[in-house]
Amino acid sequence: MRGVLVLAFVSACTLYDPAAEIPHREFRGTQSAIGAILDEARGTHVYAIGEYHPTRTAIARQSPLARFTSEIVELLEPRAQHLIVEAWLDDTCRSADHDSIQMQVLKVTNRPPAQASDLQALIAASKSMRIQTHGLPMTCIEHSSVLDGHGRVDFLRLLLLVTEKLADTTKAMVGQGRDVIVYGGALHNDLYPNWPLEDLSYAKQIQQELGGGVLEIDLVVPEIVAPMAMVRREPWFPLLGRAAPDRVVVWERGPNSYVVILPAQDLEAAKVALPAGYGGATPI
Repeated sequence: MRGVLVLAFVSACTLYDPAAEIPHREFRGTQSAIGAILDEARGTHVYAIGEYHPTRTAIARQSPLARFTSEIVELLEPRAQHLIVEAWLDDTCRSADHDSIQMQVLKVTNRPPAQASDLQALIAASKSMRIQTHGLPMTCIEHSSVLDGHGRVDFLRLLLLVTEKLADTTKAMVGQGRDVIVYGGALHNDLYPNWPLEDLSYAKQIQQELGGGVLEIDLVVPEIVAPMAMVRREPWFPLLGRAAPDRVVVWERGPNSYVVILPAQDLEAAKVALPAGYGGATPI
């Protein structure tokens, strides 16, 4: 009898699913998940979309930007005809400083080469839907200001400048009576940022100034975030253990703030969020 009880106890521990303790919803596809979120969000003027950036060592068959282009932007088109991207599309400040900044940023962020082509694909797709794309306006002086006295990029200054430009460009659009989509990193669109990161969120600032109207959607590609140590502290991290090719997981951080774990390529990425001995993601 003791052996049976021990076996039952071990089996129960093995089958423990930490994701079961986190309120969440599951959908069969990306469009049904995003559609449900959009149906819930009322009075939205700013669709603040954020991604966890891919790197050369954390890649997937499709980047979050590519998935946004192929599956999501068309759902937003009836709601907003202007798209702001976290990029400088104007090349008038081409200089040695500009090239140095680009090289240093690429080296530190380790972005894959496909990122630029994914952005161009989004711009082309948006144009075909009659969505006007806007980059971040940047003067040559502002561009050079992110370099310190030794010619090195001050990354905090760069992040603050990006946040400022995202906020100013978005507020200008909303001030003209336009609803707008903003696509960038998941750091800047945070409606509920942790204390040290508050100054890097345009979304919280605009939400406070407008008294609402901002919808945050974070796009999580399992294969990209699985190697990232920083996501292990996120409240939604155990839900990564539910990632599967036929499943989208949605977690609501707070009012108008959603994390969307997109379909995984397979069940491998989910394993990083499962307890030792757990067999893998369970079917819906």
